Amino acid sequence: MTIKNKKAVAIIGIFILLFLIGYWFFPKEKEQTEYIFDKSYNISLEDVKKARKSLPRNELTPDSTSLNSTPDESGQNAVDQRDPGLDLREIFGEGLINSYTTLKYFKHLEHLFRKSSTLGEHFDEVKKYLFAEFSEAEAWTLFETYKKYLQCEMDLIEEFRNLTSAKSTEEAIDTLKQIQEFRRDRLGVELADKLFGADVKAKEYALRRADIVGNDVLYGEDKEKLLKQLNKDMWGEDADAIEKHPNDYNRYKEKLLIYEKDLEEIESEAMRQARIKEYRTEFFTPEVVKRLDEVDQQIADEKQNEIDYRDKQKKILENTGLTEEIKNKKIEALQNKMFGKEADAFRRRETMRLELEKMIQENQKP
Repeated sequence: MTIKNKKAVAIIGIFILLFLIGYWFFPKEKEQTEYIFDKSYNISLEDVKKARKSLPRNELTPDSTSLNSTPDESGQNAVDQRDPGLDLREIFGEGLINSYTTLKYFKHLEHLFRKSSTLGEHFDEVKKYLFAEFSEAEAWTLFETYKKYLQCEMDLIEEFRNLTSAKSTEEAIDTLKQIQEFRRDRLGVELADKLFGADVKAKEYALRRADIVGNDVLYGEDKEKLLKQLNKDMWGEDADAIEKHPNDYNRYKEKLLIYEKDLEEIESEAMRQARIKEYRTEFFTPEVVKRLDEVDQQIADEKQNEIDYRDKQKKILENTGLTEEIKNKKIEALQNKMFGKEADAFRRRETMRLELEKMIQENQKP
């Protein structure tokens, strides 16, 4: 090998070495999370809220007569017998194929004609119904879209028939992604995302949020940062609004889960309770906080009362100078004294507990 070639090999070797050193020792960019629906998709928090509402109904009673339908052979209105007063004007106020009500309306049609003996019969009944309720152009649009939707959902069930239950959040999200990709392939991206986008995004967000909240390794502050990033990634301008849950109690319970590791590592019970009280004051009025404190104290008293009972019961059972009959009488008297009017309920729980323990012992694997 010539000196020139040796120099070239040496230079290449140095570049490779520098690359490896940089790869090993210098920080690399974090891998970007691949969302099914992130903030770049035109699905807002308000869209999800609207999609979760029930189909609006008008003030017509089930016996009212629709302007667009005709009586059947019995003299009654066939449509009204099955479909009491959906407000079609409001349902399709934002277009026939929209992100809020069209999917729910299609599911309504599925249920309405669920007793059809064949798929062909089902489509015939749906078609007849739609043409009785809508103009010809509107009916055709809804009917053709409904056929695509239903066939897609039937094929989806067949395609994922052997799918096993997800064992992790990643698996659940991957399954959700596969399902939506299947729909996009069958219906086209625009229609699939318009019909199912809000629902899928809500489920994806719920899965990702629950995975962070339920993480038993991270501390609360780290979870809060991850949740903030998740909200930003998926909701963009709605990131702050997503935290404004209308149910204060659910927010409080989630806060306890977020800071579960922190609370577990507080050695002093008094300090732990003080921290919990801080969380409560974030969400509740002073009156509610006081009531929650009282409930906690009641639970603690009942727990301590049962501990005291077990100690006294044990002494009775271990007393060799007493007959079984006297032991039973003393235990019953002890229960009456310590549990008062709840003594009978306690005895029932005890009987169930002992029977369960006996069953477990008798059915233990060899």
